[in-house]
Amino acid sequence: MEEQSEDRSHVRKFAGLPIPPDLKGSHFFNLYFATFFIACLMAIPAVIQPAYLKEVINIPREQAGSINSGLQNMSQIATLLFVGFFGILSDRVGRRILVALGFVFCWIFFIVYGYTQEIALAMGITSVGGQVAIAYIIRFFIGVGIVLSFPQTTTMVADYTTPRDRGKGMALHGAMMGLGSMLVFGVMVQLARKTGMMSLFYMSGALGFLGFLVARWGIVDRLPKGKAQKTGFKVIYQEVSKSLTLKVGYIVTIITRADIAIVATFIILWMVYMADAEGITAVKATARGGLVMMVTSLVTLISYPFLGILTDRVGRIPVIIAGLIVSGSAFCLVAVTNNPFSPLMYLYASLICVGFSGVAVASVTLTADAAPKQLLGSILGGFNTMQPIGILFFLQAGGYLFDKWGYWGPFALKGVASLICGLWIWTIRKQITIPELK
Repeated sequence: MEEQSEDRSHVRKFAGLPIPPDLKGSHFFNLYFATFFIACLMAIPAVIQPAYLKEVINIPREQAGSINSGLQNMSQIATLLFVGFFGILSDRVGRRILVALGFVFCWIFFIVYGYTQEIALAMGITSVGGQVAIAYIIRFFIGVGIVLSFPQTTTMVADYTTPRDRGKGMALHGAMMGLGSMLVFGVMVQLARKTGMMSLFYMSGALGFLGFLVARWGIVDRLPKGKAQKTGFKVIYQEVSKSLTLKVGYIVTIITRADIAIVATFIILWMVYMADAEGITAVKATARGGLVMMVTSLVTLISYPFLGILTDRVGRIPVIIAGLIVSGSAFCLVAVTNNPFSPLMYLYASLICVGFSGVAVASVTLTADAAPKQLLGSILGGFNTMQPIGILFFLQAGGYLFDKWGYWGPFALKGVASLICGLWIWTIRKQITIPELK
C-alpha cells in the first residue's frame, strides 16, 4: 500500500487529475478550454432569443412561450437525430475531428442567425411566421454544431481519466460549463446593453472560431486500447437493457437534462414579458435575467469541486438522489413565486443549478464507469441521446403551460418530475452496482 501511495504521489497531475504517460498537461488544459467555449455557445441562444423575437421579428405575446421553447428544441431535435450516430462514429474516427467540425458549424451559423430577418426578406418572406420558420432552420444547424462538439468533450474526459478520479474530472468539465455560462450572462449580455443585440451574434461566431483553433491544434484523441468494435443502436440497447446501472444513468438524464434550459428560457422569458410592468425595456429585462443566471453560475462553479469529491468518495447514487431532491424542491418554490424580479429568484435558481450539476456529474460518471471500454463513445452517445428526449418534452410542454396556464406551469411540471425520479432511485438504490468499483 505504501508503494502504491508513493507511486501515485509522483504522477504528474493537472488540477489534481493524474496525467497518463501518453498525454501532456496542455492536452487537459485545451480539452477543458474547448469545453468552456462550447458552454458559452450552448448558453447564448436562451439569452438572445426572447428579446430578438420580440423586438426584431415581433412575434405575438400569446405565442411567445411556444415559439421560444420550440427554437430551443431545435438543438434537441438535432441531438436526438445525430448524437447517437456521432457517438458511434467517435469510436471509429476519434473525438477531436468531430469537436473541431462542430465549432465550425457554430462559427458560421451563429452569425447567420443574426441575419434571420434579412435572409427572409431577401427570399421574399415578409410574414412573421415565415421569418420564424427561417429562424428554426438556422437554429437547427447551430444545434448540429453543438451536438458534434459538446458530447465528445465529455467522452474525452472519460478517455483521459480512470474511475478513481473520474468524478473530479467530470466535475471540472462541469466547472468549465459554469465558467462559460458566467461569461455569457455576466459579460456578454451586459455588453449587449451598450453595443446592441447584434453584437451577441458576432461574439458567438468569434467563440466558434476560437473553439475550432483549440480543438484542431490543442487536443489529441486517447481512444481505448484495442480495435473499436462494430457497433450500432442494437448493440447499445442490448448493453443498456441488461444493466440497471446504465438504465438509471439514462433515465436520470431524461428527467434532469432540461433543468438549465427551463430556468434560462422561462425565467428570462417571464422577465421580458413583465418588463413593461417593471418600467424597463426588453433588453434590460434580458440583462436582469442574465444577472440571475450569472449568480447561479458562480454558485455552481464554487460547488463543482465539492460535487466531484462527493461523487468519488460518497458515491454516485447518493449524489444523484440529493441533487434531484434539491433541484425538484427549488423548481416548486419558483412556481409559487409571483415576481420574476424577486431577490428569492437568485436563491431558487442557484439551488436548481447546484442540484442539476450534482446529478449531471454523478450520472455521467456512473454511466462511464458501467460502460464496456470499447463501447464508451457509443454508450455515452446513447446517454446523450436521452438528453433531447427530456428537453424536448419539458421545454415544449413547459412552453404550452406557460402560454395556457401561466408562468408557474413549466416550473411546477419540472419540479414534480425530479422529485418522483429521486424517490424512485432511492427505492432501488441497493440494487445498483458499478462493476469496476466493487
